[in-house]
Amino acid sequence: MLILPLAYLFWWNKRWRLLLGVTILAVLVISYLIPGEFAFSKLTAEIKKEHPAKQLERTLKNISDDEAKPSDPEKLKLEKEIVRLEKEIKKFLEEKKRKQEELSKKENLQLNLQRFELLLRRKEWVIKWGKKEKSPTFLFCGEQFNEGLSREGEDWGKKWKKVESQNIIDFGQSENNKPETLKKKLQEICEKNEEIIAYGRPSPVVWLKNIDKIASQKVKKELVKIVDPDQKNNLGKYYQEKKKGNKTEKIEKTIDLSQFILVATTSSTNPTLPNELRNKLKQYEPFLEKYKWIIFFSSIGVEIIIFVLLIRSQRKSKNKSLKHLEYY
Repeated sequence: MLILPLAYLFWWNKRWRLLLGVTILAVLVISYLIPGEFAFSKLTAEIKKEHPAKQLERTLKNISDDEAKPSDPEKLKLEKEIVRLEKEIKKFLEEKKRKQEELSKKENLQLNLQRFELLLRRKEWVIKWGKKEKSPTFLFCGEQFNEGLSREGEDWGKKWKKVESQNIIDFGQSENNKPETLKKKLQEICEKNEEIIAYGRPSPVVWLKNIDKIASQKVKKELVKIVDPDQKNNLGKYYQEKKKGNKTEKIEKTIDLSQFILVATTSSTNPTLPNELRNKLKQYEPFLEKYKWIIFFSSIGVEIIIFVLLIRSQRKSKNKSLKHLEYY
């Protein structure tokens, strides 16, 4: 495919040939790079679009100054508590600033306790109500998407990975084709991202890589549950050990992926996926990727025709030159 554009470049003595060669090379390079760039930018937009901390701030704007009552629903009661604590802290600091007074050790301790209590209340709200409602799992088909999602990005001068390695489940690896291993991996993902979610940061990405390589029927059924917006918030129970003083307690937790952005990719452009699975996925396919074979064969045909015409024109010019010499 690259030989013909390079051949046009070889005939550098005519500008239109040079321009044609450069144009074809540019189209080839863009068609190769654009799928990965498309997936990368789409995912970046999705990550920055919304996160639980923003949901909380938006909710608190509509909460009244009234004290929480026993009759208030759990969510409203918690939101009123958050508003009360925020106002108390703000009022206390403003008063100190107005009087131009330094904080005493006792006041500093009291302020830190209030801030910690506020943090716990906000964390509780995010865990219980800061969820993505009915968010779909994005599907990108083709190896180029795998490459695009694997690369690093840059935000505010800092390098970061689009998907952390701990959040990748590669079904191309045989060990991930076992239901028990899959459940264990999901449990690890929930545990390692617990703090990120709890403090309302942008939602982490879980990458379900090479889903077309799943061999186990049981794992395929589990995958349908994982990508189903109605089921992914309750994918099983597990116990987490936490130390309290000298004692170790086992706390029951739920495998909940509702606060994650889920992305699935396949190794082939046109994978064979069960209809039940495909119906629950939102596929993104850029124009050049969707019609790449039509573009590919059309461009080859055009290039061959132009290449043949170039050779014929070269031969004709040579024949004319020879006849001209013979005439003299």
